[in-house]
Amino acid sequence: MAENKQQTPDPFWKCQNCGNTIQIPLPPEECPACHEKCEFLNVTCYTPECGFTGIDPRLK
Repeated sequence: MAENKQQTPDPFWKCQNCGNTIQIPLPPEECPACHEKCEFLNVTCYTPECGFTGIDPRLK
């Protein structure tokens, strides 16, 4: 019997320096847009209001 597994999409990470947003499993050490070592904020939607998908508009 085949298992019906839903794969969780990769989270969205926003660079605190330039605001670039990327969707990858873990934030990089260096931002691919500004090429700085930046802190990344997880801005993924984890609430029913935005359907548990995409970027949480409250965190933009």
